[in-house]
Amino acid sequence: MSLLIADQDGIRRITLNRPEKRNALDTATIAALIAALSAAAGEDAVRAVVLAGNGVLFSAGGDLAEMRAPSTPEQKAARGGAMRLLFALPATLRLPVIAAVQGGAVGAGAALAMGCDAVVMADDAWFAWPEAKHRILPYLVGPPLAARVPRGVAFDLLATGRKLPAAEAQALGLVARVVPAAALEAEALRLAEEAASMPPEMMLAVKRMITP
Repeated sequence: MSLLIADQDGIRRITLNRPEKRNALDTATIAALIAALSAAAGEDAVRAVVLAGNGVLFSAGGDLAEMRAPSTPEQKAARGGAMRLLFALPATLRLPVIAAVQGGAVGAGAALAMGCDAVVMADDAWFAWPEAKHRILPYLVGPPLAARVPRGVAFDLLATGRKLPAAEAQALGLVARVVPAAALEAEALRLAEEAASMPPEMMLAVKRMITP
């Protein structure tokens, strides 16, 4: 299964579960995430979502094997459209969606995390956008980054592909909370619980207010 789903006191944990692929986002996983997030928002018993990854990385980003395999223009367009929908979806839901990032979040994995309402990150974790170094135009993951940081910072990260450590990501405003790796799950659940105490209609209003 590409996802693991579990509930705890009204908090739904959705966990990327392709550790052998470093939780790379292939078409099937993207579709499963869209369905799982939409389903959570449709269940009254679910008050918040924590999105996590199983294994050494939160997500290695797009599945390069799938991206490099022969495909039609229509298939490529559909994959890109699904990714854009996934990145934008959490902000539109009635409940808070918190990303718990361990290890690293690369490219589309970083965009997925930053598309959530808040990111809680392990202090030894990092973001990276190495697409351009691999001669892949970051047309899906570059704009979400450029919308959140100064142009020069976006250029630095996209042109070099360097790792952005958790502390620097927090200083740039990309991460809400940085905690020791051992405390990551508990802190993400704590933030989800705190946010879930807000009435749903107020939660949605706040999310709409802060979403560009």
